[in-house]
Amino acid sequence: MQRTIVNRCILILPALACATLIIFASMLSGCGRKAPPKPPRVSSPPQVIDLGYSISEDSVKLSWTIPETSDKDESPATGFIIYRSKQSVSEADCANCPITFTKIDDVPVRAGASGRPDSSVVFAETIEPGYRYIYKIKAYDDDGVAGKDSNLIDFTY
Repeated sequence: MQRTIVNRCILILPALACATLIIFASMLSGCGRKAPPKPPRVSSPPQVIDLGYSISEDSVKLSWTIPETSDKDESPATGFIIYRSKQSVSEADCANCPITFTKIDDVPVRAGASGRPDSSVVFAETIEPGYRYIYKIKAYDDDGVAGKDSNLIDFTY
């Protein structure tokens, strides 16, 4: 009986040693320094920096140049979302109050006569006297990813 136990130990010990060695080796190996996961880079359209305006009678006309992509992390703009803040002149005096914007329109980039996209965009709307208006726009791409806010247009009419 003792011989059977000894024979079994002789057969089991090398297998046990091999398994221990494999487990120990796998614990020593690794994939490098551990760090929190990083989100994948999302390409977004470039920021509009030349938002301008003109007022004639009771309407405002916003205009801007469609920004060109300058690096691989930017995607071409396929449209623009226009935001407006409209406050009565009496409310507009609050310097520390947050500005609340409302989405007022979505303007797609249109193709010109040559088939290429136009180089600029114009948007017009009627305005009322006695209000402070602030406008901004954001470009977006085919995937709906929006870029950064444009410069602000701020005037009282």
